[in-house]
Amino acid sequence: MKKFRNKGVVLFLSILMVFSVSSCDIFDLDVNTDPNNPSQASLNLLFSNAILNASSTFAADLNDSAMGFMSLTTSSDDHNMTYSTWNTQWNYLYENPLTDLDRIIVAAKEAGNVPKQLGAAQVMKCYYFTLMVDLWGDVPYSEAFQGDQGVKTPVFDKSKDIYANLLATLDEAIANLSATSSAAIGGDLIYNGNVTRWIKAANSLKLKLLVQSRLATGANDIGAKDQLVALIAAHKAKPIFITSPADDFLFRFAKTQNPDNRHPAYQDGYAGGEAAYTYFGSKFMAEMLANRDPRTPFYFKRQTDKVLNLEDPAQKQTAPCSQRDDCVYGYFPISNYVSNLVFQKPVGDLSADEKDYLAGFFGRDRADPSGVPNDNAIRTTVGAYPAGGLFDDEAEAGGNNQGSGDGIFPMITSWMVKFYLIEAQLTVTGADAGQSNEDLLKSALTDQFARVISLGSAADPDASPELAKWGEIYDWPIEYTLPEDYIEDVVSDYTAFTGNKLQFVLKQAWFANYGNGFEIYTAFRRTGFPGDLQEPLQIPRQFALRIPYGQSEVNLNPNTPVLNYDAPENALFWDVLHYQF
Repeated sequence: MKKFRNKGVVLFLSILMVFSVSSCDIFDLDVNTDPNNPSQASLNLLFSNAILNASSTFAADLNDSAMGFMSLTTSSDDHNMTYSTWNTQWNYLYENPLTDLDRIIVAAKEAGNVPKQLGAAQVMKCYYFTLMVDLWGDVPYSEAFQGDQGVKTPVFDKSKDIYANLLATLDEAIANLSATSSAAIGGDLIYNGNVTRWIKAANSLKLKLLVQSRLATGANDIGAKDQLVALIAAHKAKPIFITSPADDFLFRFAKTQNPDNRHPAYQDGYAGGEAAYTYFGSKFMAEMLANRDPRTPFYFKRQTDKVLNLEDPAQKQTAPCSQRDDCVYGYFPISNYVSNLVFQKPVGDLSADEKDYLAGFFGRDRADPSGVPNDNAIRTTVGAYPAGGLFDDEAEAGGNNQGSGDGIFPMITSWMVKFYLIEAQLTVTGADAGQSNEDLLKSALTDQFARVISLGSAADPDASPELAKWGEIYDWPIEYTLPEDYIEDVVSDYTAFTGNKLQFVLKQAWFANYGNGFEIYTAFRRTGFPGDLQEPLQIPRQFALRIPYGQSEVNLNPNTPVLNYDAPENALFWDVLHYQF
């Protein structure tokens, strides 16, 4: 578990807002005549603060572990957690950003004259509580934030009831955002006040909730399938979802270092003297290399091109899987499995350049229990996407604040929406978005590739957008496929694929949704796809069907459910798979 960061952004945002709202908003003494109706400027500040603090929290350790559950990283990849594991995050979310959003909503309703601000705050609350439910299951919701009303031990609402309420609240949000009002959305760090995009985000979040709960049956059925068909039909008649990258619902971090508001993964990978980011999953890196995926040098930053001398005991202990003999991938430059997968030849036939290149992809097999040596300076660190780090033009040690750090947390994007629509069309009778799955898949990958390349090129000028000339520009012993060719190949493979089409699609989502582990973790729990993840080398606990509550909540709130987070009977209401290793 990496150290949790309390951002301390209030002063920064207060100063920022002084320069971003008019003087009358701040200094007009009549603004707060009614103490029950706070000024618009106050709501602006609170909204910015809530978005930054919540996004920073979810994009950090929680995100890393969700990716770890799914073999993209190795954070929590053995699924062994306790009540203390997420205590800090649990408390911080409830005490700070979620409370701030609730205050905005209450104040805006009382004021009655800022419907768009109210609608945007409702959308943010719904998104963050979607993540809360998808991670923890039943959580305080209806009685949360009522401490000033004497509710010190709130009940834990059933996750299906929260989902139903979130759907209703999103309808309210859309109505509020559509209301006639001259009051703008202030403090908007997502869409800069663009109401049309907020409405698309609200409808897209409804789509996400309905796709995720489509399999719930019996007492857990919230009517998701019928609602899903109706919502997609409305989109087919007149587009209401996020379908263009310009409308993506994402949070963009800043470049500021004091306070440090850069991407959490960037802070781990670059802000110190050496990289301290978690390990990447070996399967994730090896498959992208084998696929000649052009996103590879944007996702991963090599820090070394020196092959360890395994005759030296100290260097041997530093190599991945040094204490195991059952790794699939192990240390790439000496792994026949990797060599054959990536270069279609055994290790003995690799050139020196090929071995050196593989040495930079320094990760770990899933749930490798070997100790953690002092390898920060050579393990693969985060690249230009999504963290705003460096493009992998050459192997060099990270750290020393290289790169910009203004990466993104992609919450709901055009490519995610298109993956939802494909899943709906494949699994729900009557779901018809008016596009073939091939067209949606092609469009999803095109959008995601464009985001990766544009963000990566902005984060690091050495990331040449002239992909056709990469072989000339960079000294790599590997030739990556051009994006348009790669995408065409994937779509062609989808058409020819005779197995479960959803498995194929969600494997592509596994690659594309790097940066938002919640998407992949949620998709796996409801479908079991992608079904070809590496088996863990050790299993101290079963697969995490949810994560444990915070220790302080367990100690202080008698309403906290006492349950095993990996027991099948404690799976979320929409999880009918109850996956076990």
